[in-house]
Amino acid sequence: MNNLTRLSQLLTGHETDRIMTYDYVDNTEVLRAYGGYRDDRRYSPDELLDINIKAFKGIGLDITRSTHDPIQHWMRHKVDNWIRFMGVDSNDWNVQQGGDTAWISKRPFTDLAGLEKNMPSIPKEKEMREWYEPFIRDITKRFQEQDCIFIGAVEGPLCDAYTYVDLELFSMVLYDAPELINHIMDCTTAYSGILTKIYAENDTPPLQFMGEDIAGSNGPIFSPSMIEELCLDRWRTISKPIQEKGGTFIFHTDGRYGPLLNLLLGKDKFNAEALNPIERNNCNDIFDIHKNWPEKFLFGNVCCEETLPLGNRFDVEDETLELIEKIGPSQKIFIGSSSEVHETIPLINIEVMYNTVHEYGSYPIDIDRIKKRRNEISRKRDTRKDNE
Repeated sequence: MNNLTRLSQLLTGHETDRIMTYDYVDNTEVLRAYGGYRDDRRYSPDELLDINIKAFKGIGLDITRSTHDPIQHWMRHKVDNWIRFMGVDSNDWNVQQGGDTAWISKRPFTDLAGLEKNMPSIPKEKEMREWYEPFIRDITKRFQEQDCIFIGAVEGPLCDAYTYVDLELFSMVLYDAPELINHIMDCTTAYSGILTKIYAENDTPPLQFMGEDIAGSNGPIFSPSMIEELCLDRWRTISKPIQEKGGTFIFHTDGRYGPLLNLLLGKDKFNAEALNPIERNNCNDIFDIHKNWPEKFLFGNVCCEETLPLGNRFDVEDETLELIEKIGPSQKIFIGSSSEVHETIPLINIEVMYNTVHEYGSYPIDIDRIKKRRNEISRKRDTRKDNE
């Protein structure tokens, strides 16, 4: 069974042969070890894509939404696309990189008056289609040729809007000039909605991702009622194309969900079919979420703040085995990191996470074998001592 068939079977509730892996990988060592990436070379976009596909295939990653460029962070592309498709003035924007992250270090405005002079425009579908359609056709085809899956991914309208404005200024303008925020969010909704429409119209995998970071480690960054008012109808617009096609929509937000869960998953609310990345580290309990929302697909959850970067191989194996044991039999789990496979995660721990899924994630799940293995490694763990 190939991965596309396997994914389709899982998403439609049919029996399949194993659990799948899903992740966002921005770890250069993975590209070096499995894709042949060399730091002393510069690669064309096509060459870098081939390296990513080879690396992801080699390390056991089935599904992803992105590729990793060790030189240029994706934030630069985001700003470039605002300029290209939303009529944003190209002057006075600066993206700064540091370590494995990047941020907008300069905008052409710092206050409400400046923002009013630098408002985006609704993007035009024709212009976006000329860029995105050949891109998504090519990348999904090339991944599938190697039995890997690349899915469409868009920004959530709120996250994209506060990234454009800057979170602090956004919060002020939201109260002082809400009409400006609504216009910006109309632009970001149109942008993401055009992408999901094009994705669904093409021969692409039946899975669509939206990243809408609306929570931090202490909970929602805005009140849930405000998020619902600003976002619910906009989310529905963005998710409609893949859902009308019979596909599955993944809602992504980092942080602690708390009161957001009903908004995201409730049948009378947004009713997302899938949730990612379900951070651990005192944020969320994936097993409680699965108990309360057993029909939802869950993506991620192996802790990338503690277990993956700081634990030993047995910590990673045990945490992965626990997911297979407790959620695997339901066919509702796609296993990967709790946000991203970042640069500080040792290669051995990445390998162990994916290899464990491939070794123990075959259906029917052998619970006794998993329990035996967890018992065997229980005294070899480091960061998961409290789970003995």
